[in-house]
Amino acid sequence: MKKRKQIKKKNNKKILKIILLVILFLVCITFSGFVYYIYISAPEFKSDLLYRKESSNIYDSKGNLITTIGTEKRQLVNYDELPQVLIDAIIATEDSRFFEHDGFDIPRFLKAGISYLKGIDAGGASTLTMQLSKNTFTSTETKGFDGIVRKFTDIYMSIFKIEKDYSKEEIIEFYVNAPYLGAGSYGVEQASKTYFDKHITNLNLVEAATIAGMFQAPGEYDPYINPEKTTKRKNEVIDLMLRHSYITEIEANQAKKINVENIIKKTNKSINKYQGYVDTVIQEVIDRTGDNPYEVSMDIYTTLVSDKQDVIEEFYKNWKFKDDKVQVGIGVIDNNTGSIIAVGAGRNKNSAMSLNYATQIKRHPGSTAKPLFDYGPGIEYKNWSTYTPFIDKPVKYTGGGTMRNVDGKYQGFLTLEQCLVRSRNTCALQAFQQLSNSKIDKFVTSLGITPEYLGSSNYINEAHSIGGFTGVSPVQLADAYSAFGNGGYYTEAHTINKIVYKNANEDDIIDFNFEKKKVMKDTTAYMIAQMLKKVTSSSIKVKGSEISTKTGTSSYDSNTLKKLKLSTNVIQDAWTVTFSKDYSIAIWYGYDNLTKKTYNTSSHAWSERTKIQKAIVTKIMEENSTFNIPSGIVKAKIVVGTNPPKLPNSSTPSSHIQTHLFVKGTEPTSTIYYLPKTETKSEESEKTIEEIEIPDILEP
Repeated sequence: MKKRKQIKKKNNKKILKIILLVILFLVCITFSGFVYYIYISAPEFKSDLLYRKESSNIYDSKGNLITTIGTEKRQLVNYDELPQVLIDAIIATEDSRFFEHDGFDIPRFLKAGISYLKGIDAGGASTLTMQLSKNTFTSTETKGFDGIVRKFTDIYMSIFKIEKDYSKEEIIEFYVNAPYLGAGSYGVEQASKTYFDKHITNLNLVEAATIAGMFQAPGEYDPYINPEKTTKRKNEVIDLMLRHSYITEIEANQAKKINVENIIKKTNKSINKYQGYVDTVIQEVIDRTGDNPYEVSMDIYTTLVSDKQDVIEEFYKNWKFKDDKVQVGIGVIDNNTGSIIAVGAGRNKNSAMSLNYATQIKRHPGSTAKPLFDYGPGIEYKNWSTYTPFIDKPVKYTGGGTMRNVDGKYQGFLTLEQCLVRSRNTCALQAFQQLSNSKIDKFVTSLGITPEYLGSSNYINEAHSIGGFTGVSPVQLADAYSAFGNGGYYTEAHTINKIVYKNANEDDIIDFNFEKKKVMKDTTAYMIAQMLKKVTSSSIKVKGSEISTKTGTSSYDSNTLKKLKLSTNVIQDAWTVTFSKDYSIAIWYGYDNLTKKTYNTSSHAWSERTKIQKAIVTKIMEENSTFNIPSGIVKAKIVVGTNPPKLPNSSTPSSHIQTHLFVKGTEPTSTIYYLPKTETKSEESEKTIEEIEIPDILEP
């Protein structure tokens, strides 16, 4: 029995050995096949391909070339021209053992792999040589099987096709001349001239650390776009140089005190006439495709209408602003297509891809939110008319606190139209409170607006009723209002019609077809448009056209103003949204930050925004453009008088008769009456709408 067990045990060991040998054999075969695949699929290393990157072309809506971006701004330098401080900064940051390995740093690779398995981010394991291969000859893929293939292809390229044939000095030369380094610059020489206005040989420690830090993510660390991030990255490079003993602690501490924003050249002469629009296009291409037109060659066909953009460029150039700090952001939307036909990306634009005041700011919209969060949903879901009654009085928030009007006054009985045209805050909150929160959410999100939800729920707090939330950009706001001018249809705002990747087949052509969606009834859109015509200043005239307007203002909290010893009439954001049947134009006017010197008062902002509106709107809007009257709209007469009312007759003054809009089927069967305007006292304002006598519909 014992012998039989020993024989069985020996047989099991033999079987286990055979299994292990088979597994080992299969692993060897698989690995050999993988290595062979890497060998036959690896591209050839040709140094001239490092700098042969075609430019990208951007065209307007008529197919005219706006600009070419890419290769024109590259100046090659040889290794001997590079300052030692830049070489040290790059080596310390990207590959501290560069002069010791043969293209593949095994200890670094293993350390990174072990850290990855432990869930620790220890940084990349790529050597400088592998990065050269990745950036030029393979790809940036990091995930899945393709990522593994790419990584091992880079290892093979580094060892057998780069380090084998080129010296370390030549590899560094390739590395510093090839990459895109922000602001339209390729290679370290052009970057040095763009940011510091000097030849590369003259860079100091701080400047060298700034450029060395940009290799990792030139867009993110572009000092014109993100000076704070660039400074932080520069300091990381300084710390690495100190760790690897390239500089002393005293030098490091001094270098880290310097802010990049204070040392870069203030003006970038390379900017295009339409740089703001170009930036908008490039960012959208990156967001939608993941490809940067500065790095990937493509033809981009945009929605730019050049003569409309010229209006904004001339405005920025010739307008007499109160100071150099105040900013204006503008978005112009074609209501029918959602095309962004022009933008005002900001004044004094001195670099590519700097802060875009048309698309990248988020500011409180103030009262421009009222048609979106209050009256629009009320008309859409509750069939409110322009006559729907409200009482202008202090109104309590559901969670406590009281909504009041900016002027501290209350006007008693008002129609919905009067509430909207006079922009009474208390009426807006009442409208919001009468609506289903989910319906409000559905309405505004269908217009491309993102509310500020409470917690993890989709609950929208009541401050939204007057624009008290995270905020919007001018393009977002113009796009939302476009549905009011377009009979209730909404299309996502966009600048791109088509992208053609150069030297590619037809599969690399992307045609963008943005869906036109019906988001509200045409009766809702028409009522809002007609009411807001009464907000438009008499100075805003376009021959034969109907022009509607909504203004908005946001305020600072009293504590902020007290700290800076500023008056309570100082405001934060001033908005004007203007729309016709054709276009919607949103204009934001304000400062980046509040200081004792940079602020607007309500009286100045109100006056200035109307002037700016006139300067832009009257030159962009088309003539003879009127809103289409829906078949579902019914007009009815309302009489203003005293109690008991006087029926309209030949002796009734026309000023006592108003015409209001109703949805068909909800209109009164006869003339109705409402109380005249009355300033309410505090005790009167506490009455509810049911307590104030409002006569019923009168028989004729």
